[in-house]
Amino acid sequence: MYHYETEDAIKKIERLAEQPDKNLSQKEQSQYKLGLALLKAKIYDRNFEQGKALVVLLDILEKSTAEEFHKITAETFLLMAQVKRNGNDLKEDEKFLNLAQKAIEEHKFDELYSNYYYQKASSLRMKSDFTGVIENAGKALKYGEKYQNAEDIANACTMLGGGYAGKGDKQQAIRNFKRVIPHYQKTNNYTFVAMMYRNIAREYFKQSEFKDAHTYIDSAYLYYDKMSYFYKEFLPLMRLDLYAEEKKWDSAFAYMKDFHNLSFQNLQIREASKIKDVTEKYDNDTKATEIKEKNRQMIWIGTLLAVIAIASVLLFRKNREISRKNKVINKQLAELSKTLDQKQMLLSELQHRVKNNLQHVISILEIQKESVDFNNIDELIRENQNRIHSMALLHKKLNVSDNVNDVDVKRYVTELSELVKESYDNHKKKINLYVKCELQTMSIEKALPIGLIITELVSNSMKHAFKKRSVGIINIELTKNEETGNKELYYADNGEGFDFNAKNEKGLGQEIIKGLIDQLNGKIELKSHNGFELRMYFI
Repeated sequence: MYHYETEDAIKKIERLAEQPDKNLSQKEQSQYKLGLALLKAKIYDRNFEQGKALVVLLDILEKSTAEEFHKITAETFLLMAQVKRNGNDLKEDEKFLNLAQKAIEEHKFDELYSNYYYQKASSLRMKSDFTGVIENAGKALKYGEKYQNAEDIANACTMLGGGYAGKGDKQQAIRNFKRVIPHYQKTNNYTFVAMMYRNIAREYFKQSEFKDAHTYIDSAYLYYDKMSYFYKEFLPLMRLDLYAEEKKWDSAFAYMKDFHNLSFQNLQIREASKIKDVTEKYDNDTKATEIKEKNRQMIWIGTLLAVIAIASVLLFRKNREISRKNKVINKQLAELSKTLDQKQMLLSELQHRVKNNLQHVISILEIQKESVDFNNIDELIRENQNRIHSMALLHKKLNVSDNVNDVDVKRYVTELSELVKESYDNHKKKINLYVKCELQTMSIEKALPIGLIITELVSNSMKHAFKKRSVGIINIELTKNEETGNKELYYADNGEGFDFNAKNEKGLGQEIIKGLIDQLNGKIELKSHNGFELRMYFI
């Protein structure tokens, strides 16, 4: 849904709420208004405006609980869980799912089970529990079909596709993604039509069936101009992966630029929305002040006609109140101007960081171009592809709500290490990856070298550590010593081990790691007995 279409939809909902059917009873009118408010919250959540959605939902909960509209309360719990999950608050997500389940069971709202199990499957997907995803999405599909709820059927099939994709079952994943395309076409949900084609392309890509992958990503691009801005970036990212794997570097680089440009557009839209909210609040406060002042003037005029002395006192109070209100308005205006300046500065800083990180990639490529002894071009391509992914993923994990310097480091490290592992995984060996991260955020200056170090270490383990064994373990931990304030990166595998300090003539991996450790002013401890261990201490 486009941003301006979202605003039109919200305005229509508000107009409908102001003019309910007069033939309805007062209780029915109240239910009607709360139903419209739920729809309004859904639109805000789909448009990634979780703050606005929560304000609406909390108001619905208060009213539906007071008036004992139990079904609306249960539906609100379900949407609250979704909003919390989209805001990455999984603890609150689980809390509202439990409240929803209790309400459904108590009042026997069986028709809501399709939504409940879909929400539960979505929550498990955030935890990469794909077996649980398939189980709960299957239950959602069963209830959706029983009560002929087309939207819940589509949601369940979409989630089943994601579950099977996570389990590596390409055929089942594609079958479910294809099943929902006609529904999304019928309902003019062009964003999800494009995303289903993109998901199918991703499944073929994972199996190196590039021709079919191109066919389906091309189909996705047919809906590109009708997609929501917040989903468009997934299409150039898919083509970036395809062309990189096919070694078509000019095309890959072009779509990498498209991906970053769309990321900036999304950021600008979200920031513009925040600024608009501040502006609207300022305008509403001003109008409210004007209305109050007019009402007071009418009272004061009537009083003046009766008692001149009392009117004089009231006039004095009025002037003092206007002065106070003007101070409040001026303060709000100053805050609005400050907020706008801050957001513009954040955008400029983000663009600068992207430029610097792309220069990192170019520098590495230039160095390796001179490496005449590097005979395995596939390994060279894969290594550089993983380095590019580490930087692209870094910018996706930036916390831009306050500044562009904070990275959600836990999710970044987890997803990056999985991505690098999967790029080397031939599925003939069982390599288990365990990631533990106690840090919540980290500055981009430190997150970038940490990410590149992990990329090089995991690449080295996957290529060399497990040549003589079919089962292996890789452990990654990122912790902080509360007493000293120092941070620690711990990396270990139970492979053959190697001499980290030995000079490697065939690649730059170890030299890159050493350079990055120096960049962080880090100190390391090494062990190569029964595997490889590295501890790095940095500030």
